[in-house]
Amino acid sequence: MVSPALEVLRKQMREKFPQAHGVRADGVAAVEQGKPFRAEAFPMGAISEVVPVGPVAGISLMIAGLLGDPEEASPHPELVLVDGSDAFDPASFTGIACSKMLWVRCRSAMEMIKAADLLVHDGNMSLVLLDSCGLPRRDLVGLAAAVWWRLKLAVERNGGRLVVMATAPLVPCASLRLSLSAGLSLHDFDCSRDELLERLQATPEKIRYVT
Repeated sequence: MVSPALEVLRKQMREKFPQAHGVRADGVAAVEQGKPFRAEAFPMGAISEVVPVGPVAGISLMIAGLLGDPEEASPHPELVLVDGSDAFDPASFTGIACSKMLWVRCRSAMEMIKAADLLVHDGNMSLVLLDSCGLPRRDLVGLAAAVWWRLKLAVERNGGRLVVMATAPLVPCASLRLSLSAGLSLHDFDCSRDELLERLQATPEKIRYVT
């Protein structure tokens, strides 16, 4: 088993020399193009973290962007949403859009982590979203760092994408952290979803790795 210290060193090298690690560079490039709601915005074989600035409405918009507005139902789910607080509202989306997603409903931090662990180790879904925004902060902070390292090693081995959505930085071994903002107010209530998606901004943050 690879030691946590070695993994930290690897991530520091990837951050300092992104040209030698195309996976991370591709993810940052996709974000810089203003597409935080494309799967390609997140590096393969790694954990990414999305932290909204202010209200978490930007998280819902990001999920809407990932689902898109397809014309035909998907025969198989393309992504998994592990919903930590059972807060996702499928009525806000078309049935065709929801056909692209497998919705895993949880009611606690531990249920959420167990579901993510099963999905990531299974390796059949290339994009797993972990929404922890509705959970009490004390429950999330209480999770051992080893939980995230275990998920990280599994997603590296399977080559998928794990995206953790949290109201504050949570994952000590994330390869990419995005600060998500949309600048929304009550004046935007009548705007279309497409208009709001155009305003969604994702800014990569510098990560301080912690063991």
